[in-house]
Amino acid sequence: MQSDFQEIFPVVFTSIFLLVLLVGFIIIMLILNQKGRLAQAQELRLLKERYEQELLRSQLEIQENVFGHLSQEIHDNIGQSLTFVALSLLTVPVENNSEAHEYIEESRKALQKAITELRDLSRSLHTDRITEVGLGQSINFELERLRRTNLYETSFNFADIRNLLDHQTEIIVFRIVQEMLNNIVKHAKATKVEVRLSHNIDFIDLEITDNGIGFDQEALFADSNQHKGLGLRNIRKRASLIGGTFQINSAKNSGTAIRITIPVNKQSFHEHNQESEI
Repeated sequence: MQSDFQEIFPVVFTSIFLLVLLVGFIIIMLILNQKGRLAQAQELRLLKERYEQELLRSQLEIQENVFGHLSQEIHDNIGQSLTFVALSLLTVPVENNSEAHEYIEESRKALQKAITELRDLSRSLHTDRITEVGLGQSINFELERLRRTNLYETSFNFADIRNLLDHQTEIIVFRIVQEMLNNIVKHAKATKVEVRLSHNIDFIDLEITDNGIGFDQEALFADSNQHKGLGLRNIRKRASLIGGTFQINSAKNSGTAIRITIPVNKQSFHEHNQESEI
């Protein structure tokens, strides 16, 4: 009996050992396969993000080209034509203090206001203008346009961020500001707008707040209707394109605060400090 057990034991032990090896091999293969699938999914996700970023970058480049052409067209054609009409009104032979003179004077003032608005629009559209005056002054220029409507009180606190961002990033940040201000005008029913632009060694912070009606942000982004919150989604995509983060804080009847954090170009920061020391 003992002899039979001694003969069977090695066979049983070997069978169990081989079974354990087989189970272990199967488990390892399953783990490797799962890791492979996760790696493949990660790679596909990265490829999708890169594709979306390249697509957005191309769209923004096309948009800037269109804006440039529109700006030139407004300046060279429409603006000059309106200026000619305004000058022509000055030469109309009418007597002072007459009803016709008052009518022409009012028309000339309205026309001059339209010329000023078109000139401002042309400047805000033109990419070179943003580069010439800098991001801070460009943002201040947009706030000035809001103030002139007499519908908004605005404030702008900003630090010197010259050379902290490359040219393309500055343009994208400026377009983000324009989109945010446009959303306030269209939806917020606000009377006050505050903009803060600051920086430290690593990041530039842009924050825009208003005292408008606010909104339920969870409901907005959860809505299946892609047209709702489209402006905010565009802002988030643009911030992501330049490596920034997008934060929003809003509630119904409590206003809205949006914060964009953008990484500083380290080489540009070094150059910025050298200029400050000089």
